Amino acid sequence: MFQITVYMYSMKLTELVKHFELYGVCIDCRRMEQLDIASIVAAGGSQLDVKTIRARVRCRQCNRRTADIRIVYSGPCGHARGFHYRD
Repeated sequence: MFQITVYMYSMKLTELVKHFELYGVCIDCRRMEQLDIASIVAAGGSQLDVKTIRARVRCRQCNRRTADIRIVYSGPCGHARGFHYRD
């Protein structure tokens, strides 16, 4: 499991956009929100990886930084399967 997690967090966002969804999770206020991968790539460039985004995520509700990013496989049809990867 550790090797899969390390691999997923080093992937470029452009590699994830077709089959995965990213969620920022705030443990403090128990909030989870889907991140718009396409918008993040458009604003930050195609070289951004999950690890970089993970360091920048801030909760909109409590304004705290959260390093908890969930990577969910949604498949080619776009229906989330529930495979969550976290570090």
